[in-house]
Amino acid sequence: MTDRPPYRLPRNVLPRHYSLVLSPDLGRASFDGEAAIELQVTEITAEIILNATELEISEARLVQDGGKNLLATVSYLREEEQASLRPSEPIEAGNWTLHLRFSGKLNDLLHGFYRSKFKGEGGEESWIAATQFEATDARRAFPCWDEPDFKATFGITIIADEDLTVLSNAHEISSGPVAGGKRRVQFADTIKMSTYLVAMVIGPFELTSPLDVDGVPLRIISVPGRGALTGLAEAAAAHSLSFLSNYFGMPYPADKLDHIGVPDFASGAMENLGLVTYRETALLVGEESSQVERQRVVSTIAHETAHMWFGDLVTMRWWEGIWLNEAFATFMELLTTDAFEPRWKIWTTFGVDRAAALSTDSLRSSRAIEYPVGRPEEAEDMFDVITYDKGGSVLRMIERHLGDETFRRGLNLYLDKHRYSNTITTDLWDALEVASGQPVRATMGTWVNQPGHPVVSVEPLHGGMDLKLSQRRFLLDGGSDDGATWVVPVSLRYQTADGSVFHEQLLLQDASTTVNLKEKPVWVLVNEGAWGVYRVRYSDELRQGLLGALGQLDDRERLSLAADTWSATVAGLAPLENPLELWSALHFEHDPDVWWALSGGLGLLELIADEHELPLVQELVRDLAGPLFAQVGWARTDGVEDTPPEARLRARLVMLLGGLGADDEVRSEARRLLADAEAGGPPLPPDLATAVVHVVAAGGGSNEWELLYAKYKKAATPQDEVRYLHALSSFTDPALLKRSIDVAFSDEVRSQDAPYLLAGILASREGCVLAWEAIEENWDEMLKQWPPNTIHRMLDSLPSLVAGGDDAVNRAFTWLDEHPLARGERKVAQSRERLRVNVAFRQRVAGPLASLLAAAASGAP
Repeated sequence: MTDRPPYRLPRNVLPRHYSLVLSPDLGRASFDGEAAIELQVTEITAEIILNATELEISEARLVQDGGKNLLATVSYLREEEQASLRPSEPIEAGNWTLHLRFSGKLNDLLHGFYRSKFKGEGGEESWIAATQFEATDARRAFPCWDEPDFKATFGITIIADEDLTVLSNAHEISSGPVAGGKRRVQFADTIKMSTYLVAMVIGPFELTSPLDVDGVPLRIISVPGRGALTGLAEAAAAHSLSFLSNYFGMPYPADKLDHIGVPDFASGAMENLGLVTYRETALLVGEESSQVERQRVVSTIAHETAHMWFGDLVTMRWWEGIWLNEAFATFMELLTTDAFEPRWKIWTTFGVDRAAALSTDSLRSSRAIEYPVGRPEEAEDMFDVITYDKGGSVLRMIERHLGDETFRRGLNLYLDKHRYSNTITTDLWDALEVASGQPVRATMGTWVNQPGHPVVSVEPLHGGMDLKLSQRRFLLDGGSDDGATWVVPVSLRYQTADGSVFHEQLLLQDASTTVNLKEKPVWVLVNEGAWGVYRVRYSDELRQGLLGALGQLDDRERLSLAADTWSATVAGLAPLENPLELWSALHFEHDPDVWWALSGGLGLLELIADEHELPLVQELVRDLAGPLFAQVGWARTDGVEDTPPEARLRARLVMLLGGLGADDEVRSEARRLLADAEAGGPPLPPDLATAVVHVVAAGGGSNEWELLYAKYKKAATPQDEVRYLHALSSFTDPALLKRSIDVAFSDEVRSQDAPYLLAGILASREGCVLAWEAIEENWDEMLKQWPPNTIHRMLDSLPSLVAGGDDAVNRAFTWLDEHPLARGERKVAQSRERLRVNVAFRQRVAGPLASLLAAAASGAP
């Protein structure tokens, strides 16, 4: 007997090597395949169970090394996505080879082995076939042991039309013609790796010449006509490969590294060993592109390259450990990107991601970074901000606590010990303990194994000579917590009356502790550097002291203070006057990411305001951002090039004033800039382009809708395509928003992009109810046509339905009760909880909102 769950495979048969031959027919959307899988059978068995779904296995035969040749009958466990092979007699322990013939469909849902269509420069349509196997979709392309710890080597051969480029994980070792105008391409064997990392791409592509990076040939690959957009990607990929090889003290584990932009791709990118696949906007970008667009390309390439070690070489044992892959890739992405372009201030920008992760982690429906994953579809919930951004933040916190060299030494020990194998989280803690001599397991367990995070409350004691620090779980609904505590690395900084600045570090392990200060402070900052994964709540006296010292905080610290203040207000733990006072005090702020924190709070006020209060919100926005924009302007006048943060700040202010602020002058100038560009004048400044087109939409009518729609249709770059498509969500006229909704459900928009256009409309005050009605009306079509992992991402915008009133909220809850999603159930629960939090916040501030807004606007600088 065994207690093995039915969706898990037995361990009596272990794959060692796959020899695969796949023959896709792009026109017929189908493929045929053959497999010879070398097996180690550990005990006598009458049945082999492996994964297969949406495949038909026509032949199964088992050959013993130097012995028997047995036919096997095939049956399917459809719900478990498995196939059962029963040989004509039980097979003995030892080495066997399983020979299979099978066939399947190239689906249109952007997972498994799928096909997609794109238009070339001349308007001609071409098909490609590509793969996306993470988490459990390799079983849709070939029968396999599709669990991460069934590692094996892969020898892949593909038979395709002779005029198409054929790519896989390893380098090509032979290619020759076969009957029917086909070509047979054979690739070298891979290293030992998991099935979800196998990759194949077939289609008309352009390849850059191989660039030698420390002995590894590196290429950037695109569809025809986009080769001019590969320059930054090549530079970033070469930098990432060299930087990470040096950081890990370990060579790149494969024989080549290709980065390929795929026109239809459900995720941002996928770390297939040796053949990394990307959504085009994450890889291909022109020289005249914005800082944000360039940063995205560099960061994504760095993230995926880091996976070659963290994830591909060393892999988690089961999906609850996916954070070992993704959080470390996020952490390494930041280190690598910062080394590539320090002017981007990437660690400050990551403060935005950290704040977003803490927002999700403030929900009762949050989860631990690592929690049990049962059925494979449950792994989908692991690909979220808790894994990536909270996980990455926790790693940065422990790195700061241990010291960067000690942390790096621990990583090297971990990778060296576990290369080509699978691990659990405590393997990493053990390596860091060896490197540091500190109790890393005990410290990190509280951050990884339980949901949520603490709010550290700070109060003065003994006339201000001491501080009391206390912790409790922070919940956005403001209710009682579960009594959880954390081992919190606390760093604090304070200044005394004579100008002296002191620093203290401690571990807050109990519910509270007392910190003895050297002198009475003028101001105190807890969570110095904003590296700690916790919120801080100050007593009124200490909060007022910080308001007078904002200029002595760095960008990350001000961002963290703004995010913590707003979250406490939404949770009902602090009055609305607190963030309004802080926003006014930040009138000097020149960091665009701090303005992100302000924009988020102002955006929620816009959603909950009634028709009489909305003009007051708009006036407050103009009063807060207008004076700074008057200094910054639409462009520098001294001939000096903007720094990257300056360029992003200008765009942030334009978007804020022209959108939320409904500023007539900003909207007029945005229309002029776009009209001049259309008339053959100067093109839109790259860093302002997205802000300008959204502002034009926000104040636009049918002529502007037609213009932006036409520009979407003829976009020359992936970034322009997304920019103009998403701008269609920013109109305020219901009739125009309905046209945008119709576009989302048309065949004019790729299935990878349509959910995000609809999400943009659902996120808006004017469009949320219209979008929700469309979601209900088209629910079955969405489930059938759109990638499964995009539906719950679209529903991330559900909290904005607070603007539609109680009837709309209740209607949405009823619908979702009756139409549960197979994937992303937890993410939908989180979106629903956020909506309930927003409703509670609206009810709480409904009475005093108008007077508070009026007072704040009159008091703004």
